[in-house]
Amino acid sequence: MTVYEHPAFPQPVDTNAKIWRYMDFGKFVSLAETKRLYMRRADLFLGDEFEGTTPAGEIERWRQLAASAATPEDRAAIEYNRAELSGYAKHFRQNYFVSCWNMADAENVAMWERYAPQPESVCLVSRYSTLGRLLNHEVVNYGMVRYIDYQTDQLPSMNMLQLISHKRHFYRDETEVRAVMLAIAPEPIVSEHIAPFMMPDGCGWAPPIDVFALVEGVVLHPKATPDFAILVAEFCAAHLLPAPVSSQMSAKPVF
Repeated sequence: MTVYEHPAFPQPVDTNAKIWRYMDFGKFVSLAETKRLYMRRADLFLGDEFEGTTPAGEIERWRQLAASAATPEDRAAIEYNRAELSGYAKHFRQNYFVSCWNMADAENVAMWERYAPQPESVCLVSRYSTLGRLLNHEVVNYGMVRYIDYQTDQLPSMNMLQLISHKRHFYRDETEVRAVMLAIAPEPIVSEHIAPFMMPDGCGWAPPIDVFALVEGVVLHPKATPDFAILVAEFCAAHLLPAPVSSQMSAKPVF
C-alpha cells in the first residue's frame, strides 16, 4: 500500500486508529442520503478565529530577520516577502475546505459538548486508514493537526498548508484529524475535481464518498431519548448503515 506523505500533514503511528465525527442528526441525514462528505470553508468556522492565520511567533521570526538584514535592500526584500505571505494567507483562508475528526479510543465528553450538544445528535465512528483511502488525493490532503503556542512558536516550513494544519495549543484535547481541500489549483483540476462539488453558496465543498465503507459505527448522544433512538435505528436500517448503539456515557451509576 502506498504511504501518504505531505510536509504539512504528519501521519499517525497507528493508521488504523479510530476516528470520531460528532454531528447533529440533520448532518448525518445529509451525509447518508447524498453520499457526499461536506467540508466547511475554513474562514467560516465558529469558535476559533485563528484558524488559517499566521502565529505571532512566526511574525516575530520575520521581524528579527528584517532587523538583522545586512543592507536596507535586504531588509526591504524581507519585509516585502512577509507582506506577500500575509496576503496569500488571507486569500488561502477563504479557499481551504475542511473535514474535522477526533482521533481517540473512545468517546470524548468535551467533543459532545463542543460540537454536538443537542440530544438529537450522533457520533460516527470510522478508521483513519478508511478515511484516507476514500479521499480524492488529487485535491485533498489529510493528517494530524499539530498544536502550538501561537504567541511564541513558529511554523515548521513556509508551505501554505501549514497554516491550516496547525491550531492553538488550547485545543490539544481534540487530537484532531483533518482533511483539507485547497480550491486554488490549475484550471483542469478545478474543472474536474473541485467545481462540480462546490456548494451553490460557496461555503462548502461536498465530494462523493462511499458512506457504507466510511461509517463503521453510529453512537447515540449520551442524552438521546428513546424516541430519537428509534428514529436513528429506523433511518440506519433504511440506509443499510450500522445499527446505532447507546453512548457508553449514558450508563447509570451503581451504588
